[in-house]
Amino acid sequence: MPYRKRVPEFQAVIMAGYGNGLYPLTEESNMPKALLPIANQPMISYPLSWLEASGVSDVIVVSLNSGSKKLGHYLDRVYEGSGSLHITLEVVDDNTGTADALALIKDKIKTDFIVISCDLLTELIPHQFLDMHRSEDPTVTALFFEPNKGEGGPSGSSKIKDVTQYVGIDANNSQLVYLNNSDVMDSDEFSLRMSLLSQHPVLNITRLLQDGHLYVFKRWVIDLISVVSQKRNMASIKEHVLPLLVKSQQQKVLADREGVTKVMEAAMAAHPSTQKLALSLSTTQSPENTESEKGEWKSPIKCKAFVAAKDVYCGRANSIPNYFEVNRYYTKITDKVRNPGATIQVQTQVGADSLIGEDTKIGDRSSVKKSTIGAHCTIGKNVKIVNSIVMDHAVLEDNVKLEGCIICSGSKVCEKSTLKDCEVGGGFRVEKDTNSRNEQLVDFQEQ
Repeated sequence: MPYRKRVPEFQAVIMAGYGNGLYPLTEESNMPKALLPIANQPMISYPLSWLEASGVSDVIVVSLNSGSKKLGHYLDRVYEGSGSLHITLEVVDDNTGTADALALIKDKIKTDFIVISCDLLTELIPHQFLDMHRSEDPTVTALFFEPNKGEGGPSGSSKIKDVTQYVGIDANNSQLVYLNNSDVMDSDEFSLRMSLLSQHPVLNITRLLQDGHLYVFKRWVIDLISVVSQKRNMASIKEHVLPLLVKSQQQKVLADREGVTKVMEAAMAAHPSTQKLALSLSTTQSPENTESEKGEWKSPIKCKAFVAAKDVYCGRANSIPNYFEVNRYYTKITDKVRNPGATIQVQTQVGADSLIGEDTKIGDRSSVKKSTIGAHCTIGKNVKIVNSIVMDHAVLEDNVKLEGCIICSGSKVCEKSTLKDCEVGGGFRVEKDTNSRNEQLVDFQEQ
C-alpha cells in the first residue's frame, strides 16, 4: 500500500506578545511578554506543555515584531529537535490584532485549529476541553472560567479592573448564545432580543466568567475573517470574531450580510466534517436540517462554551495584579527543587512558599517570604523580600526592603531603599535610600 501522510486533527496557534497590560515588564530593556517568568519558567512554556499533553504537534507561535528575536532564540534553544512539538515562529507588526494575525497566516493552517494566548495558565486536562469540540462539532468552542480570588500582588492592584462582559450560556446544552464585550463594570443594565429568550428559555447570564482566550475553531473561520475584514474592522478574536459567530446563530440577516453563511457553506461543500459525512451515510440518523419544526430558519453556526470547574485552576497573566497571582500560585505548587544551586547564608530565612533560582546568592540575616527570586541574582545582608518577584541578574544591596514589588532583569536596588507596590524596569538603578510606594521606576526612552 502507498504511504499516506497522517493529517493532524488540530493545529495550534499561540498568540505571544500582546502585553499592553504588563508595562513596564514588557519594555525592550526587559523581555517580551511570552518570556516573563512564572515560577522561574518562561510564561510560554506553560501553554506549550498544555498543547503537548493534548497531543497536538504542529504549533505556530505568532509574535509581535518587537519581541521576536528574544522569543525566537528561546524556542530554538529549548524546543528545536526535542519533544513532540514542531514549532514555527511567525512575526507580525506590533499593531496587528489577533484576528488580523490569523488572516496573515491563513495559508499555513490546513485543519481545525486551537488558538491559545501565551498568558493562559491552566490545569484543565486537555481532552476534557477538546472532547466537547469533538463530540458536538461546533463552529467554535471557547473556554470560560471564574477567576480565582487569590492574594494577588500589590495592595494597590484593586484599582486595576479587568474589562468584564456579560456571558449568556444555554443551561441545557452549553451553547454560547450571548456576549456583551463592552465595559459594564458600573452598569447593571443590558439588552436581550426577545427571540433569544424564546429559543433559549433556560439561559444563564453572568459577568463572573472570564474569557480564557482558548478556542477551537473550524478552519473556515479564517476565511470568514478575510472576507469580513475587507468591509469593516475585524482585528480581534474576542471583540469581533467571537461576537459575530455568536450573533449569527440567531440572526439570519446578519449571517447573510456578513458572508458567514456563504463562507461556511463553501467550506463545508469542499471539506465536509466527519460528523456530517457520517450522518449523510447513516440509515438511522438524518443530517441536520436548516429549518426548525416550525419552519423557522435554523442557523448552521454553533458556538459552545466550556466552563472550567471551580476546582480547576485557570489564570491569565495579562495584567500586573494577575501576573502576581498566577506567579504566586505556580510558585506555591511547583514540584521543582526550591533552591537549586543557590547560596543562602545560615542566618537567612527562605519561606517554603518561595522559590530561589540557580546561582543566586543571599547574604546574612535576610528573609524571603511568598516570593520568587530568579537566577544569578545577588542579594545583600539584612534584605527583606515579601510577596515580590525578582527576575534574573538583579542586584539588591544591603538593607533593602521590598513588598509587593516586581524587579525586572538586570536591575539594581541600592542599599537602604524601601519599595512597596513598585515595578522596577529592566536594567534600572534605584538610588541609595530611595523610599517609593506604588510607582513604576523605569528609564524613559525616546521612541
